[in-house]
Amino acid sequence: MHVHRCENDDARKVGFPVLAPTGAAPVITGVGLVTPLGGSASATTEALMAGRRTADRLGEAPADASALAIAQQTCGTLCAGDVDPAIELAERAAREALGMAGVGMGGNWAQGMRTIVGSSKGAVMGLARPGDSGGRDAAAMLGPHGFLCQSLRERLELGETTAIVCACATGLAALHLAWRDILDGRADRVLVIAVEAALSELFVESYRRLGVLAPTQPGTAHVARPLDESRTGFTLCEASAAIVLESAQSAEKGGRGVARVMGAAMGTEPFDLVRAPAQYDTLERLTMGLIADGTPVALVQPHAPGTRDNDERELSALARAIMNPGAIDTAAPDVYASKGAIGHPLGAAGLVNTALGCCFMRAGKRPPMPWLEKPIESAFDLETESRELGNGAHIIAAAGFGGHVGVVRIDPIETVSLKS
Repeated sequence: MHVHRCENDDARKVGFPVLAPTGAAPVITGVGLVTPLGGSASATTEALMAGRRTADRLGEAPADASALAIAQQTCGTLCAGDVDPAIELAERAAREALGMAGVGMGGNWAQGMRTIVGSSKGAVMGLARPGDSGGRDAAAMLGPHGFLCQSLRERLELGETTAIVCACATGLAALHLAWRDILDGRADRVLVIAVEAALSELFVESYRRLGVLAPTQPGTAHVARPLDESRTGFTLCEASAAIVLESAQSAEKGGRGVARVMGAAMGTEPFDLVRAPAQYDTLERLTMGLIADGTPVALVQPHAPGTRDNDERELSALARAIMNPGAIDTAAPDVYASKGAIGHPLGAAGLVNTALGCCFMRAGKRPPMPWLEKPIESAFDLETESRELGNGAHIIAAAGFGGHVGVVRIDPIETVSLKS
């Protein structure tokens, strides 16, 4: 295991490639997902399509519950036992993704297959376990990210494993690294995992003091409302996503495919450690690069944490990129903000949304957004009801503290570019 930290090379280059060459786009062949609303990709999708959200559980929390208790009640995944919850969630998502991709475990299956693990905090809860029953000594020796990777290697019999950390853009940074590894010929198949499970008082209170959490008193106020005028911050959650990414040749040979990762890019918005930038220039530029081939965009999944200073600015940048006067198709794409339903999975957010995008493609529609009462002003048409999806590209964005920005484009297998 080694730790790779995002160097943001793409953002420093002029004319950097962010789209895969024709016919060479890596293919997602397996998807795994564990969220507070479901223990699998299908269960989570079913709950989202039914309009369920973690805020539905607020009535079960005591009126005087602490911020931590409310977070655990509404957005926890009920992990139990001595295993660090990040390890358990990551393993569950990985097994689902590997199973869908038809990749067996044990023996020589992992030879030549890389694993990239994204998490802003890693298996940090292992440090709080009593004695060594939960791996406290190993967590202290390896660090939370090393402990997470080492544990997954042992439990899943993995080969080379890499950790990457880029705040809330971590999941997309991990996918970007895997995408580049395949395009550059360093791997034919990569398992990408992103996980966040650190609902401890230390982290919950830290985010509360930063002023980015929805208020927890009274408890019924703790509702995430991204893209809505009344938004007051996000709610934290535990979640994990996993994706098996294969070269076009490998996927074609095995007859597998859920979606194509047509492009991926990472950059920085050097503005502030916590606050969102006023313009999101890098986000706009990266997104423009991802749709330069003229393919229409069917769905946009913005980072949309629901903080007061982020959502309008982020959507404005995405709209400038996608609906610019030179675009072939200037119709407004649909928009979905998952954090209103499942909460904010921090470093796993981007990969969670990528997994959801694959599920929405298969379903042919995106879920409702019942928290939208008065949508913010936007060039996009923000609609609370569920909508059928067109056969276009999906753009997924993530933005993290420190200015990390990631954007990924996934297409249905049958999507064809409009430009020659």
